[in-house]
Amino acid sequence: MRIREATEEDIPQLAQLVCDFWNEHAQLLGGKENFTFEDGEREVKRYLEMKTSGYFLAINEEGKIVGFRRWELHDDFYWTRELYVVPEMRRKGVARALIRHFEKWVLERGQNIACISCIPHNIAMIMLARSEGYDILNMIEMRKNLTDDAPKPSGEVEALGLRWKIL
Repeated sequence: MRIREATEEDIPQLAQLVCDFWNEHAQLLGGKENFTFEDGEREVKRYLEMKTSGYFLAINEEGKIVGFRRWELHDDFYWTRELYVVPEMRRKGVARALIRHFEKWVLERGQNIACISCIPHNIAMIMLARSEGYDILNMIEMRKNLTDDAPKPSGEVEALGLRWKIL
């Protein structure tokens, strides 16, 4: 496996993975999958055109994209905004390789801090980030289901090790 920056030629394959990422993200939050391939294509094109954002791709031996990491420069820090690995390649070191590649890339740009943005329901990502030395930075976003039919997300205790107590 090798890691490289995304180019315009990667848009069709990457757009599908971005679509898969956002639909999985919606499920983790208890929402509905409604991100289309066209949405993914628009998003990839937009971020590839920006100078403050881009993608790194994990490529397997057959030349297929098996994972991506979208980065963004925000407030003088480099952030991972999305990281996705195709299900059949998970737990095989792809995400860890994307994280380490990004950290090296950030150091080459003169920065000594890399940041990851992740929802508290993504237990696997939090556990991976923590195993790579990342810690909680500053914010937890909260939500409330306004209808009875909305699925309930889970995983806060497992992911963060926190038990909330209402005061």
